[in-house]
Amino acid sequence: MTQSKKMMMVIGFYVVALMAVAFGAPQMPPPGAFPPLPRELEQVLPADAVEKLKAIHGDTSLGFKEKHEKIDQIMSALPTDILDKIPPPPGFAQLPEDIQQKLKAINRNPNISWEEKQKQTKVVIEGLPPHLRHLLPPPMPLPPRFRSFA
Repeated sequence: MTQSKKMMMVIGFYVVALMAVAFGAPQMPPPGAFPPLPRELEQVLPADAVEKLKAIHGDTSLGFKEKHEKIDQIMSALPTDILDKIPPPPGFAQLPEDIQQKLKAINRNPNISWEEKQKQTKVVIEGLPPHLRHLLPPPMPLPPRFRSFA
């Protein structure tokens, strides 16, 4: 590749990056960083819960697992009518009703840890036939130091 082509690619990259900033593209966290609180949750959760969740998301003294555990404690304590307002993950509504209910029961159970919820959810999803499993997005990759929790 010639030097001028390399320079044009670099300039093109910067133009695209500047356009994304100028037009308000959402900021993605760096790889392995904890993602920000989704706007969809902010719109349906009570203000005090949003405040608590944002504080957890922004607390750099907490590790990945600790953040998930604290978030899970808050979410599990919310009333069912609030939890029902949270938009489901992509493909969830196409699953059979019994599977939807099973996944909701796991994730809303305040008596099991976040880690156990992840394990139980994984078992249910892996038990689905391929044509249903493919309706769901692949799980978000964990940072390498946390893959033993998956």
